[in-house]
Amino acid sequence: MRLALIAVLICLLCPLVRAEIPRPATTQAATHPKPENSIKQITQKDIDAITYEDAEEDTGFITPLASDLDNLDNDSRKRLDEWTTKLNDWAGAKEENGPQRVRNLMSVASLADMIHSEFEGETAYVIFDKLKSEVDKDELIKACAWMVLKPTEGRCITRIPELGWDEEVEEDGVRERSSMYAKKLLGRLVGRLPKKD
Repeated sequence: MRLALIAVLICLLCPLVRAEIPRPATTQAATHPKPENSIKQITQKDIDAITYEDAEEDTGFITPLASDLDNLDNDSRKRLDEWTTKLNDWAGAKEENGPQRVRNLMSVASLADMIHSEFEGETAYVIFDKLKSEVDKDELIKACAWMVLKPTEGRCITRIPELGWDEEVEEDGVRERSSMYAKKLLGRLVGRLPKKD
């Protein structure tokens, strides 16, 4: 009788014991790879559908963009050149992932705007010039469109001590302005900006 009772208890307890045995973790990543940034899904139709009415103003308080650097005196130009050297040495400007590198540099333009740096509009001009000279045009168009259409994707730079910006800036604001700067550059790349009279 006692043996039968023990056998019944073992049968009842075995499923509980098995449930406690740790099993190899099956992560979601193993069965469902983490989706990549959606830049690969952006089509020419998506790019063509982007509108630019909200990006036409370059001399306003938000997202200023200098048309050139002719307004700078020699001392100012020297300071900007020294800062640009630091920018070129900054790790974010050397990011191997092309779209993320574009996003990093647009974050620089946004931070210059948000913290009211000495060269707000000129910084954006320098960034645009740098990207146009260093990134294949088709790739740059796709990266800018990605930033416009998917502003919350990718890493966001909110402070850059290497460029003298130690203070953390609110991420949502950086993303919003980066997206607008990306639209301003995209509009120029596809011939939609600046607005023709």
